[in-house]
Amino acid sequence: MRHQQILDKLAARGLVRAMDEELARWVKHQMLHPGRSRAEIERGVIPPVLLRWRCLLDAEDIGAATKNVTRVALATLLHTYGFQDPGTTAGALEAVDELNRQVVLSDAFERQSPEIKKLLESVPVPLTRRPRAPRTLSFLRAGDVISFELSGRFHAAFVREMSGTNEFPVIEFYAGAFTRPPTWADLSGRAAAAGRGRARFGVVGLTHMPDPARQVLAVEAQRPHPPHGEEPRPGEGLWRLSDLMSLQKDVSALFGGSPQGASSAG
Repeated sequence: MRHQQILDKLAARGLVRAMDEELARWVKHQMLHPGRSRAEIERGVIPPVLLRWRCLLDAEDIGAATKNVTRVALATLLHTYGFQDPGTTAGALEAVDELNRQVVLSDAFERQSPEIKKLLESVPVPLTRRPRAPRTLSFLRAGDVISFELSGRFHAAFVREMSGTNEFPVIEFYAGAFTRPPTWADLSGRAAAAGRGRARFGVVGLTHMPDPARQVLAVEAQRPHPPHGEEPRPGEGLWRLSDLMSLQKDVSALFGGSPQGASSAG
């Protein structure tokens, strides 16, 4: 049994592709630092990945079958890149049984479940070279407004421009945190989360919309009004380069306190 054989049997090509591209880019980034031990690389890789895909696993409007497929895909791809998280692996093993009980996938998946479990439980083989990262591309456009979820809180950002030939968006966060995805009515006339460009990020890897992980949601398309605030001064950076995984840390540093400005999504 090989990793790709498991992934093919999940019948979730779009989700698997997005997850695979993200891991390839993030693992490569973590392996760029010279002298890092395998344990250090693992600590850099796993937590942000789990935090991002937690958005889908915690979503109330996502069915159990999709969540179980996601659990198996996540454990399989982490194993592919030489990593293993005990909780993720345990969740994937339970998900395999549940998918079989509910007859969600093919007969071949059920027949080969013992082999699938055996591979996921085995010690992964560390990569000997950095993975090849996919080309950066985004289908967002200037003026789009998105919601970004982090640990159950939602933050909105305005796409100010596209860098290069649709390579990645430069976004600016609105002030405030919400307990549900905000609407345009919540954001109209709202200030930026920080002045002088400190809430602006060029985000590599913000590619797939709709986002399979459910972390990024579309709010509005091509609105003309960005958040207002003081512009960067001469000699200050216009925006900071980030990526989809690092953005979680950036957002955590940018915002503090309790969610505000919107009622619970229920």
